[in-house]
Amino acid sequence: MKVNPAPLRTGQAALMGLCAALSVATLGTSAHTLDIFNKQQTSNPWWLPLWPQHFNVHGTKALVATSTVTFVLSAVFLVLALVPRFNLTPTVRALLGLGTILPSSLLALVTIVYAHILNSDSPEQDTIQTWTCKYKNSQPMEEEFRLPSEMGNGAFKSICMESKFALYGTLVVFLLLGMSMLLTIVTWLADKWAARQSRKEVEMTAH
Repeated sequence: MKVNPAPLRTGQAALMGLCAALSVATLGTSAHTLDIFNKQQTSNPWWLPLWPQHFNVHGTKALVATSTVTFVLSAVFLVLALVPRFNLTPTVRALLGLGTILPSSLLALVTIVYAHILNSDSPEQDTIQTWTCKYKNSQPMEEEFRLPSEMGNGAFKSICMESKFALYGTLVVFLLLGMSMLLTIVTWLADKWAARQSRKEVEMTAH
């Protein structure tokens, strides 16, 4: 039975490309929410600046770090695997895939669990996500005056959505990485099988 590993390689590259693209999206949203918090925490009364220790932003920082690492490693794989000049052997390609997928997967899993643990600590200690989602619709005294954007919670709804996207986007990346790992192994086996069949055909032709 002949096996063509080319579609498998294409699928592998496509999955890694999706991981890279989604990592950029999660990086953008998590970094944006963290930037708003850092800029407004000391001035916006909605962030309760008198009690800054109430907030734990380590989960958001972990999401930023994870998405950055995942994007870099995915990009490294794509460049080395798709640029013809590198001409990777099936074994080297498989090792490269596992070497970029495993660290990203482990980091993503730890970050997801860590972020969920921090979110579950609310209301004793809030994260950017739990706080903004809690008060995204609270707008007291709106009839009397309108607060400037940096002095109210007008952006809380979007920050809440971005925070959720960053977390669940990382979960999707983790699942894609798991699929990529499985496809990497299958692609390597298919390459070895195709090489074996080619050698047999050459030997039969020689005889």
